[in-house]
Amino acid sequence: MKPIALLGAVFALLLTCAPKPEPAERGTALYFVENDGTEPATPVRMIVSRKFLRIDGGERSRDFLLYDRAARTTYDVSAADRLILVIEPRAAPAGAPPKLTHRIKRDTATFPAVGGRSVVHYSLLTNGRLCYDLYAADGLLPDAVAALREYREALAGEQRSAIGFTPNAAKTPCDLANHVYAPARHLTYGFPVRLVEPDPRDPKRRRITELTDYRTDVEMAPALFQLPESFRRMTLRELQRR
Repeated sequence: MKPIALLGAVFALLLTCAPKPEPAERGTALYFVENDGTEPATPVRMIVSRKFLRIDGGERSRDFLLYDRAARTTYDVSAADRLILVIEPRAAPAGAPPKLTHRIKRDTATFPAVGGRSVVHYSLLTNGRLCYDLYAADGLLPDAVAALREYREALAGEQRSAIGFTPNAAKTPCDLANHVYAPARHLTYGFPVRLVEPDPRDPKRRRITELTDYRTDVEMAPALFQLPESFRRMTLRELQRR
């Protein structure tokens, strides 16, 4: 074989053996505004893929939360601290939960549809207290609903395991329902296009989250679902012991 032909064959072999770039995933991108009444509304972006759920403040946000759906593990990334807080799944502790009585009120009023899906207004109450004012579109973005359900139920396991160390002020019926014992109940009725969560300690305050836009079947760069290798990692238990 001539030298030029040999070099060409070697180059072709190297190209064949070289690692191929990781293909981009396709998923759903959702955009929200969130307002707690104390500061200007803040943008929130949520990205859902088959393997991950990422929540951040938009394309320029350096901080983000990444939920690994298979491992049921949450990574809270802080760029300023160069820290990744790792929240692993935990089994619920033994013992009976507190007595919580849930009730649902469905509004008969008509609201504009979202994505061709009807929107219904619900009031979700626990022990007679309004815990969620919910506007849900049944059948809208089922992949996002599933990812959010998985994420909230995984976090609830951690909340249940820490219930003995939680201050009594943070254990109102709505706190316990929304974040510990019924964390995904607001996802039962479809995708929450508007969700209002009153502050159980201050009736004048409430957190409002509204869907402003969404895009399905979007190509997503693999880097969106990668954690910074140079950041140190710490589990929630290690952080609590400091």
